[in-house]
Amino acid sequence: MKKFSLRKVSYVVLFGLIIFIGLKVNHIDKRLSDISRPASKFSYEQIKNQFPHNPEWDITYPPDIEQFINMITQQPFYFLGKGYQAVAFGSQDGEYALKFFYQDRFKKVPFWNNPLDYMFNQGFRDKMEERQKHRREIFTSSKMAYLEYPEESGMLYVHLNKTDGEIKRMKLYDNSGMMHSFKGDGTSFVVQRKAEYIQPVIKSLMKKGEVEEAKARIDQIFDLLLGMAKKGFLDSDMALIRNNNIGFVKTRAIYIDIGHITKRSNVDLEKRMNFEFNRRLMPLYGWLKYAYPELADYYNTRKVEILESLKKPAPN
Repeated sequence: MKKFSLRKVSYVVLFGLIIFIGLKVNHIDKRLSDISRPASKFSYEQIKNQFPHNPEWDITYPPDIEQFINMITQQPFYFLGKGYQAVAFGSQDGEYALKFFYQDRFKKVPFWNNPLDYMFNQGFRDKMEERQKHRREIFTSSKMAYLEYPEESGMLYVHLNKTDGEIKRMKLYDNSGMMHSFKGDGTSFVVQRKAEYIQPVIKSLMKKGEVEEAKARIDQIFDLLLGMAKKGFLDSDMALIRNNNIGFVKTRAIYIDIGHITKRSNVDLEKRMNFEFNRRLMPLYGWLKYAYPELADYYNTRKVEILESLKKPAPN
């Protein structure tokens, strides 16, 4: 009986030792992979859609829209910048931005590729679930922007599922000047109107003495935020100005980044615009006060007028 018990204990210890060694090897392997990973460069593999078709992300377009997108994407697109979730390219004519989603940011590692972390690492499991959630949020935001507020987002086209023979070959130049050519069918991307950042536009107008045009641009920012609130769309990004998440096209302001926008019902417009003026737009006001006091005064005047117009009438 004693022998049998010792044997059982030995098996348990051996099993535990195997797991421990496996975890250590897995950790070392990941560390070596991180150390040896080459510098990040754009490649088609980064944006190649590896997910199965999901009807939730389908959008039906009239033929003329697809023809238009295939027409504008025949010109070269040049690297604009990259973030955590996407990489952006601007069209040669300066009118459009093409944004591709990084697929690895959404990919859930299969269980058989990393069974030890799935079994013993709660942080790893949470990370895998977060990737799936993040993909749902980004894709939902993109589809919603096209269907429900295309003017405010400048969204012209949203391609989330893989397709076959719908998107022609695209030509992109990365930040090193290297050209990449591939069909867009196998990627997830959006096409937006290319916007100019707020500060450069206002600086340029003021340098040319076009003060009234600069004031009109400030009004366009207010119109964007109020118009979105009236439709029930709210943005939770507190770094709206610092991260250049809104900008100007020819006749209006638009959202450049729509990743934090959600839909709400029964928005209190006065309360929301107070929040916009006193929190999210404060960096803009601070810059205007320092650089262009005349525009800061205009900002304050319009702020008061807008908030007054939103006040609810006092009960009788």
